[in-house]
Amino acid sequence: MILAIDAGNSTVSFGFFDKDNLKATFRAEARMGATPDEYWSFITSQMGRAGIGRSEVTGIVISSVVPPLVPVFFEALKGICPSLPLVVSNRLKLGIKIRYSTPDTLGSDRLCSTSAAYAIHGGPVIVADFGTATTFSVVDRDGTFIGGAVAPGLLTGYSSLIERTAGLPRVGLTFPKSAIGSGTGEGLTSGIIFGHASMAEGMVGRLRKEMGADAKCVATGGLAGMVAPHAPSIKEADPHLALKGLAGIYKMNS
Repeated sequence: MILAIDAGNSTVSFGFFDKDNLKATFRAEARMGATPDEYWSFITSQMGRAGIGRSEVTGIVISSVVPPLVPVFFEALKGICPSLPLVVSNRLKLGIKIRYSTPDTLGSDRLCSTSAAYAIHGGPVIVADFGTATTFSVVDRDGTFIGGAVAPGLLTGYSSLIERTAGLPRVGLTFPKSAIGSGTGEGLTSGIIFGHASMAEGMVGRLRKEMGADAKCVATGGLAGMVAPHAPSIKEADPHLALKGLAGIYKMNS
């Protein structure tokens, strides 16, 4: 069994793969200052709930956009698997080629998601990842990552707006009934959710136009379920795309 760990800016996702089957997933806060013992306790308790024994884990693969978390996980995982974890970078076999002017600045989460998207759907394909940031990653017909775009995430923009505006209330973000909000709270909800969905829809259209191809768009990330239903260009949402990519990359490099 392979343990795949996707450490983002806000959350850490864990996935246990039994061959190609995703047997269990769980999430934790990506907290700076967390100790190895804290993550060890969390991981082993979740494994116990899922009925997974430590001896079943034969390999670990990690993607992290927060570099200080990597040594924390290395220490926390010592008692789960004797072999060192594989850390994803653009220097590994990914199943896709990279054509990017600054490859070392390309987040490993984007490498994992696009690797999985191309393996599952072929090319051309666009991955829209809705998390702390909203990213759009493009793989062409030949399986080459050619670039994309990065925008503030839905909650990132919402939090910044509330912090910088004295007269706006903090409201729960639920699906708006209509684009025309009949009050300030409804107007905020509409602007944040429908506005972000419209941004995503517009970006996917621009990317397709520049590619000259009707690329399939797959959504992922913690906020995909909130945005994707309101963006018709997004045909599918897969919350575990990065974990699937991690498992595939581990197999290619083990």
